[in-house]
Amino acid sequence: MGNILFNKKGEKVLALIPISKQTIASLFEVPNFYAVFFFEKAAGNIIMDGQEIIIKEHFILFYYPYQKLSLKGDFEGVCIQFHPDFFCIDIHAKDIGCQGVLFNNFFGDGLLRCSAKEYKKLSEFYSNLNKELLVKEMGQLDMVSSQLKIFLINAVRVKAKRNQDALPDKDNLHYQIKLLIDTNFFVESSPKFYANALEVSLTTFNRLCHKYFQNSFINILNLKRIATAKNKLFLTNFPIKNIAYEVGYNDPLYFTRVFKKYTGISPKDFRKQLKNNRLV
Repeated sequence: MGNILFNKKGEKVLALIPISKQTIASLFEVPNFYAVFFFEKAAGNIIMDGQEIIIKEHFILFYYPYQKLSLKGDFEGVCIQFHPDFFCIDIHAKDIGCQGVLFNNFFGDGLLRCSAKEYKKLSEFYSNLNKELLVKEMGQLDMVSSQLKIFLINAVRVKAKRNQDALPDKDNLHYQIKLLIDTNFFVESSPKFYANALEVSLTTFNRLCHKYFQNSFINILNLKRIATAKNKLFLTNFPIKNIAYEVGYNDPLYFTRVFKKYTGISPKDFRKQLKNNRLV
């Protein structure tokens, strides 16, 4: 039981699990957690939110509760699961800067492609975490939370540097599309609006979405709205219909259908799993 962290009520809030073919399938029976996957060795691919991505060694994957994820291939490494009640990415997002960079990165792919040197440095986190969990010590919850926060800050720095190297020109269309969607997703759902703002044809706009983000515009828009709704469902007690309106859906019933399509669970059950449950 040394690789599990319990809160003061004796509820499991964090787990460190070796990655294998046997463990991968069982991880997502109740995916009410954030997770970080460290791939020591890898030969295969993942499909996350409909986007297929090749996985190689020294990659780190960041998972948000109830994202649709499947892995195919041979993988070795470690998965760290943690429940939002223990450490909430949405609460710490402003301090860490990881939301939309590591987690819920619809404009990328949620992967951190590390060099061997970068991976070695970042993987010290789970080695230190494992040592911390082996012995019950005073202040362990705070210690693990601090270690997790420091790791995420370091990971954001690596990701940000890589993004800056890849996209130094903030006037390019890749950056402009991302900025437009981030700014208007809750009020504008027509691809024509975005195409006109960029002064390109609708056909060109759709082609650019697939080129830059490996996804259709409507998928990117819905993923952005659903991610925002997840945040509000967990952090607030607002009625679900109000949240639907706030993230851009005029029909709460349609919002529920879209939410379930992209997460596999209704907004009501999502809120219940994150507010009332711990890791299974």
